[in-house]
Amino acid sequence: SPACTKDVTEVTGAVGKSVTFSLPSLNGEAAAWSFHNEVIVTVKSGNPPENTFFDESYRPRLTFPQNGSALTIAQLRMEDSGTYTAKISGVKNTLYSFLLHVYRELEEPRVTCKVENCSSNTCIYILHCTAEASGSGNISYGWSTGDELWEEGPEVLVETSVLEKLPVLMCRAQNPISTHNITVTSPAALC
Repeated sequence: SPACTKDVTEVTGAVGKSVTFSLPSLNGEAAAWSFHNEVIVTVKSGNPPENTFFDESYRPRLTFPQNGSALTIAQLRMEDSGTYTAKISGVKNTLYSFLLHVYRELEEPRVTCKVENCSSNTCIYILHCTAEASGSGNISYGWSTGDELWEEGPEVLVETSVLEKLPVLMCRAQNPISTHNITVTSPAALC
């Protein structure tokens, strides 16, 4: 009979950090952990747990907390993204699946001036915020003044008169694992 897969647990991790996948208590049973359907290690619960590696490249980065009922991967890399499954001995036809997404943390955002158009007493600026980093996943941007969200997206249009004091603007860049802000006090200084 085919194995019954428990719901897939989605896990998000950052390059260089660690993640832990937890199973129900093994109670003396063993778990076989696979990545891309290849067994990488088996762990028999205990204090300490006994493990047998099928892929030695993982040995320096794996630990087995909770007496072996969990698997921790340290020093995450982009290529660690994917599906990890655990099959537990003595538990028929049940697979535990974990879908790991690894992202890079965002770098500090930068703000550039795309357009400056000043006439008589009014200036119009279009400011652009970027925090690119390969492997950082979807990045969302927002512009705010104080606690008030002003504009979603990487660009904001600012219109100001020469006499008017412009509020301090802040760009927020966010991906699944990190958030960074940068403050703009004077659009004119960027243009």
